[in-house]
Amino acid sequence: MIIAPNAATNRPSAQYKHIDVRPLTGALGAEIFNVNVTQLSASEIAEIKQALSDHLVVFFRDQELSIEDQETFTLHFGDYGIDPFVPGLEDHPHVLRLVKEADESTGYVFGGAWHSDWSFQAAPPSYTILYGYDIPPYGGDTMFANLYQAYEMLSPEMRRICESLQVTHSARQGYAPSMAGVHDLYENMEVIASEEALNITVHPMVCRHPVTSRKLLFLTGVYSIGIEGMHQDEADTLLNFLKKQIEHPVNTCRFRWQKGSIAMWDNRCALHLPMGDYHGMRREMYRTTVAGSVPKK
Repeated sequence: MIIAPNAATNRPSAQYKHIDVRPLTGALGAEIFNVNVTQLSASEIAEIKQALSDHLVVFFRDQELSIEDQETFTLHFGDYGIDPFVPGLEDHPHVLRLVKEADESTGYVFGGAWHSDWSFQAAPPSYTILYGYDIPPYGGDTMFANLYQAYEMLSPEMRRICESLQVTHSARQGYAPSMAGVHDLYENMEVIASEEALNITVHPMVCRHPVTSRKLLFLTGVYSIGIEGMHQDEADTLLNFLKKQIEHPVNTCRFRWQKGSIAMWDNRCALHLPMGDYHGMRREMYRTTVAGSVPKK
């Protein structure tokens, strides 16, 4: 049973003096206006960080970014994250070019399942920044889900059970050698299949966010593959139930891209889902990540 929250949780915890923050849904997400991300003051950067804590994912419109601009914007929030299976640009190794050409033969899109970026790492990235350089007239929206609210919607007894569990994370379903044939469907992107993807990392199922200290359900879609101490069928039953909780519409927001849009989200407390409904149209995006820390209870 999905228990809806008693009230909207997407409410600012602070007043903003230097940026205009407008919540997008009751669950999460906010658009930020009256900001040029290439000319940020220290006060604006601090308030964008606060908006990320308040809303989990923030969106900017009508921005014009060069590759160097995106690198500068990213480094306002920390060091670069590491992307182990997707090479960056030759002269900008921390910037990923995500492109799908109009003449590609399939509708397959990169990252087309609910996930949090690279949760199979010991210290997954904190933030992801995605810039829309060339956007089709419709399609290709991105959905986001609130991991705080997913935890809070559970019964007290289910929370207690989840707090006792450790989840196994792996990249095997996306980047193992057996996935090399699937990678051929990325006709204009290089994706690496590697034995490294078979590695297992263990994180607590319920973590505390290192900035907000709030508890959240740290299940990361395709990368959460099991539960320590459980048979696979037992783990799958619980994981599937909890994933339905996370992905329920009441717990999500949906962002419609336009040219010059930026989405920035906190991988520690939000999942995302790219929609692959723009087959036959071109899209080009640029992605960077910010390094994170080891998830802890």
